[in-house]
Amino acid sequence: MHDAGALDAGPLPYPTRDPMRLEELQPDFWPAMDEVAGNQTGGVAMNLVWALWQGSQRMAPCADGEVTYDQCFTVPGNVDAAIAAWSARSLAVTAVVYGVPPWARVGNTGCSPVAPGFDIFCAPDDAADYARFAGMLAQRYDGQSGHGRVADFVIHNEVNANDWYDVGCGQGAACDTDHWVRTYAADYAAAYDAITREQPTARPYISFEHHFATSFDAPAGNPTRLSVQTFLTRLAPLLGEREWRIAYHPYPPDLFSPVFGADDWCRVTYGNLGILLGWLHATFPGDPHAHQVHLTESGINSGTGSSEGQQASAVCDTFRNVLGTPGVEAYVYHRMQDNPAEGGLQLGLARADGSRKPAWSVWALANRADLSPPMLSCGFEHLPYTRLVRSAHPSRGHWASSRLPPAGFVAEQAWYLPRAAEPGTRLLFACTIGGHSFLTLEPGCEGQRPEGPVGYVHEAPGDGRVPLYRCSVAAGADHFVSTSPTCEGQTVEQLLGYALPAP
Repeated sequence: MHDAGALDAGPLPYPTRDPMRLEELQPDFWPAMDEVAGNQTGGVAMNLVWALWQGSQRMAPCADGEVTYDQCFTVPGNVDAAIAAWSARSLAVTAVVYGVPPWARVGNTGCSPVAPGFDIFCAPDDAADYARFAGMLAQRYDGQSGHGRVADFVIHNEVNANDWYDVGCGQGAACDTDHWVRTYAADYAAAYDAITREQPTARPYISFEHHFATSFDAPAGNPTRLSVQTFLTRLAPLLGEREWRIAYHPYPPDLFSPVFGADDWCRVTYGNLGILLGWLHATFPGDPHAHQVHLTESGINSGTGSSEGQQASAVCDTFRNVLGTPGVEAYVYHRMQDNPAEGGLQLGLARADGSRKPAWSVWALANRADLSPPMLSCGFEHLPYTRLVRSAHPSRGHWASSRLPPAGFVAEQAWYLPRAAEPGTRLLFACTIGGHSFLTLEPGCEGQRPEGPVGYVHEAPGDGRVPLYRCSVAAGADHFVSTSPTCEGQTVEQLLGYALPAP
C-alpha cells in the first residue's frame, strides 16, 4: 500500500520531544498557523472523526478521489490540508480517533446517548472495522507519503466515561465492568496492531478523564463511569506485550472554576498531576512505556465561575505542575478559541470573535528560549531541571515537591534536579502520609500514596551539588528534606542523593 520509495526509506523514528516545546494546542483550524508555530508550540491535536471518513461501508473499487484501504474512505479536505501544513511546520500531530458511523454500531442496541449527536460515541460492533480506519490513517500520515505525519493516536475518547464510550448501557441501565473494559481492550488492541503495522514507531494512547480513584466507580450510576484505577488495572493484562500509554485529561475538579490544587484527590487534576505518574510507576514498575504520559485535552475556563485574569494565572500554574512532573511529555491545551457549543465553558486562549485573551500571552511567551534575551516563565525558566521545593505549614508539617504545594504552605528551601535521566542519577518520588509528604527512591512509596516523581537525584557528590537527607520529626509525625547531615537536630532517615541549590 506504500510506494516503492517509501518502502525503501523505512519507517521514520518517533519524533523527538523537547520539554521546552512541551506545550501543544488543539488549534480549531485556526488560520494563523505561523502565529502558533512561531511561538514555539510543540504540536497540535486534531479530531479525526471516523463517521466523516466512512459514512457508509463500501468495498473497493473506490471512486475517484477516495482512499482505498481494503474499503473506501473519503478524506475531509480541511483535515488533510491541516495535517500536512502543521507537519510542514515541524509540529507533532496527535490524532484523536473516534466517532463511530451508524453502519458500524447497529448491533449496539443498548447504547444510550446522553444528548443528540452523542450516538457517535456508541462503541463499534466489530473492533476490526475501527482498526481499519486507524490503520488507514497511520498509512496515509506516515510522514513519507506526502500528506504529513501523525505519530500519536488516541484510541477513542475518555473511555472510562459512558458519555464518551458507550458499550450499550448507562442512563439507567447498569454497565458490566468486565464487558466495558473487554470491549475497549478489543478496540485498542486491534487499532494498536493496525497502526504499528503501518508505522512501527507510532504510539497509540488510552484516553482517560480525571475521575481517578476507585471511589468514583459507578457502573450503575448517573453519570455512569469507571475510575482510571479500576479501568487500567483491568485493561493492562488484556493488552499483552503492547506498549500502551496514557492520554490523560487533568481538568480542574469543577470545569467552570479555575481552581485546582495539590489536595484535589480523589480526582487527579492539574493540581495533583504527579499522582498519576506516581501511581503508574508504583503499579507498573517494569513497564517504562507506562511512565510516558501525554495530556491530550484540558483547559481553564474564563467565563462564568472564573475570569480571563484567573484563567491566565491558572494556565501559568498548569505549566509549573506539568513541567515539574517527569514523564509528562506533551501538554495539549483545549482549545485555541472559545466554542459556543461547550455548554458555557470558555476555555479558549482566544475569544469566539478571534481576539486574544490574556491567557494567550502566557501560552505564547512562557517558553520563548529562542528570543534574545530569552523570555521564560511559568516553570520553563528552570529547564532542564525541576525545582524541588521544601515548604511548611503550621499544622500539617512539611511538603517536598516539584509541583505547587497545597494552600497554606510556605516555601523554605529549593534545589534543582534533572527532569530527565542522566548517568549516575535515580528518580526521586514524593509520597503523602497524613497531611504531609516525604521523599523516597522507592517507586512504591513505601506503601503510602504516591505523589509522583519530582526529578532525578544524583547518586554521587560533585559539580556544586549538595546532599539531600530525608529527616523525620516525632517518630514520623512529620518529614522534611534537608542538606544538614544532622537533619537540623531531628532524626536522619536516609541520604537520598545530591542536588544543585536553586534560588
